Amino acid sequence: MLQEFDGELNFATNAWTSPNNKAIVVFTVHLHHKGTPLRMVLDVVEVAESHSGVNLAAAFAKMLNEFQITIKMLGVTADNATPNDVMIDELDDLIELFHGQANHSRCFDHIVNLVAKMLLRQFDVPKGKADTALDEAENSLRELAKDIKLNDTGEEGGNDEDEPADNIDGWDDERGALFIEECAELDASVRPVKFVLVKLWKIASSIIHSSTKLLPAWLKVLDELELAARKMPRDVATWWNSTFRMLEFALEYRGAIDEMTAGRSMELRKFELSDIAEQLCDILRIFNDATLYFSCSTLSLPMVISAIDIINENLTDKSLEEHYKPCIHAAVGLAKKTLNRYYNKTDQSNVYRIAMVLHPSHKLEYFKQAGWEPKWVTTAEEVVREEYERTYAQCKPNVDAPEVVASASKPSANMFDNLLNRNISKTYEEHDELTCYLATETESVDDALVWCKGRLLLSHIRNGLSTQSVHALLCLAEWSQLGLIFDSDVLAITSGPEGEEEDEGLVEGWDAIVLLE
Repeated sequence: MLQEFDGELNFATNAWTSPNNKAIVVFTVHLHHKGTPLRMVLDVVEVAESHSGVNLAAAFAKMLNEFQITIKMLGVTADNATPNDVMIDELDDLIELFHGQANHSRCFDHIVNLVAKMLLRQFDVPKGKADTALDEAENSLRELAKDIKLNDTGEEGGNDEDEPADNIDGWDDERGALFIEECAELDASVRPVKFVLVKLWKIASSIIHSSTKLLPAWLKVLDELELAARKMPRDVATWWNSTFRMLEFALEYRGAIDEMTAGRSMELRKFELSDIAEQLCDILRIFNDATLYFSCSTLSLPMVISAIDIINENLTDKSLEEHYKPCIHAAVGLAKKTLNRYYNKTDQSNVYRIAMVLHPSHKLEYFKQAGWEPKWVTTAEEVVREEYERTYAQCKPNVDAPEVVASASKPSANMFDNLLNRNISKTYEEHDELTCYLATETESVDDALVWCKGRLLLSHIRNGLSTQSVHALLCLAEWSQLGLIFDSDVLAITSGPEGEEEDEGLVEGWDAIVLLE
């Protein structure tokens, strides 16, 4: 199927170490098949050596050679870990037709994760191995948070120092660029937020672990207030969106929390949910909406760029709004620096520019309205023309292409759901196919042709299976759903060598239950 595919292929990859110490690398392939975005797990391999860029590139190239699709390689999507940058450079040398960083796209979900971590890192409870360096307020915070870690084995509360490397690789602490005085001022301003978060962690932990006193009392309060019976979400160190869910829940159930903390018999400290919590929740909702938006099945690179623009605009606006607290302004400013760090990396890749030009809602007008200099806009057009002439100019048009029917948009609370419905219109009169496409008016579409569809669609498989089992389960399941595995093939493999004797029948009564006295 892939060898005969009339076009080039995009790939995504991820590497991790399983709990049973298997160094696993997975490869997925992404293409348009009969007008529909198609993705599937292509291979799962064990790289027993270090997951360095050189080793990852060697495994990648070997996989492409085995499938005989080396000449069809267009782009690669991976997270922002440093070894992946090295891998792309190595693949540039190993694969003749691959253009390295020019065809490299970055996992947007990983970027959102890094930006959110940068924001929330400002509100961490100090680990404080050097207690003398902490003032009275910081020591109070540590004392308040101490029981949470004892009760929950470090899974709740601030970010854990033992967080797996594959979650934090690629993250740079923007605080390093601040002066000592600026860091001290920032720490002082965010302290009220730290107290709010720690107290919420404390309340959630106490209710859940007091099944005979606090939990029944909590459920009784919810019943009296006619609120749905729900447990308060707990904040998990390695899941930034758990902080958002906890804050969102606390704001919705504010009355119940006030009731629980008001009575001394509940042994919970008096707690007031300040407007700081609401402001932080408002900021985190941007990243939560982005994550949910990018969980759709038709993700495309134009959606990535447009979403980055929307996030950047919102962070800029909120950093300037006067009603936000100084600590929120400061944290948003650092998060914006992290976002811009990865936004700037898109300039190194041609696939982003090609994708934006080939999206009928954007074309070259996107770059013009973004304030690009004329020579940069010209360069973007030249990149598209070069790829068009190299790959598609000689192709016959697909006369059987299905007609695109516009569907009605449904209202959504997610701020990103309609971000591609904004049209930019401009008309010209030209002649060749690509120029005619660029000259026509931009139009709103629900699903555009995806030039490089490379979101990381496979989450971490946190289990103890062998590499061979993971490979078999993932690939067989994916390929079967796509109709690439036939029943006759499965029967031929599972029936054993031809002429092999059938298994002997089981002894009668083998499944009887025998009770021993």
